[in-house]
Amino acid sequence: RNVQGLYFDESKKILLSTEHGPKGGDEVNIIKLDNTVIPNYGWPISSYGEHYLETEEKIKKYPLFKSHKDHGFIEPIKYFTPSIGISEITKVKDNQYIFTSLRAKSIYFFNLDENNKFSNLEKVELGRRIRDVINYDEKILLFLEGGEDGEDKYPRIALINLKSF
Repeated sequence: RNVQGLYFDESKKILLSTEHGPKGGDEVNIIKLDNTVIPNYGWPISSYGEHYLETEEKIKKYPLFKSHKDHGFIEPIKYFTPSIGISEITKVKDNQYIFTSLRAKSIYFFNLDENNKFSNLEKVELGRRIRDVINYDEKILLFLEGGEDGEDKYPRIALINLKSF
């Protein structure tokens, strides 16, 4: 698994991680910091993605089980198949968070309730790969990669005012 973003929510005492999976299977996980046993999130045994360049031998030797829980692992709170290129994550309001996407060139808003249940996923397309995100003073500051078409090849910084959402 390839961790892309980590956010420590001090009020909930949890660590949120965003991770690239194999071909598909990007995950959002909650890492509870009060565990006495180190939790296992399934990699490389369980994933909702698939191996790249699958062969019969590879599938037999290294299967990717589609359930984490059935094999003693922690299920992600959300996964994406096909992959969206999930990247950074941060909190924006009391129970509202965002994560960004490289592949989908978007921001995703979502909520976690008091039981840390994921809900209300909303996609906002930006049209550029998002490399970094900072929440500051009710604003989201984004670092965006240059466009792929060659005409708009320069990186950008964007600012989103959360008061307007």
